[in-house]
Amino acid sequence: MRVLALLLVGLALGTIGAMVQTHVVVVGAVTVPTGAILALGAAVPVARAGAWWAGSRWGAIGVAVGWLIATLAMATTTPAGDVVLANGTRQVAYLMVGALMLSAACGYPLLPADDGPEQVDPNPVDAGPVDAGPVDAGPVDADG
Repeated sequence: MRVLALLLVGLALGTIGAMVQTHVVVVGAVTVPTGAILALGAAVPVARAGAWWAGSRWGAIGVAVGWLIATLAMATTTPAGDVVLANGTRQVAYLMVGALMLSAACGYPLLPADDGPEQVDPNPVDAGPVDAGPVDAGPVDADG
């Protein structure tokens, strides 16, 4: 059931990302695709959070499949001839980089819950006196 909820999250993420990815900022002679960076920068953490929430990689796969369905739907032409995700270089790069990043997010394994630093017990069980080794008897005479 959680995977289906994450599929819906991926659909929303893909729809919003397709709308936002067109935003750019021009810095001097360089056009920075801030919308695509923001949309893809949000997709991977959401997919990893989905994997954590679902308890398996299927959570990330649900987000990725939802994102892909929504993004590809936005790239198709409507009967009226409208298209949200046009066939430009930035849009194709958004689709390819997004698919690559989300597939990497799906493939990264979850860490087991007990995979953390060793915890030291602040109150260890008293097992008796600790053997400190041989007792130092002091300096030894050379005469014997």
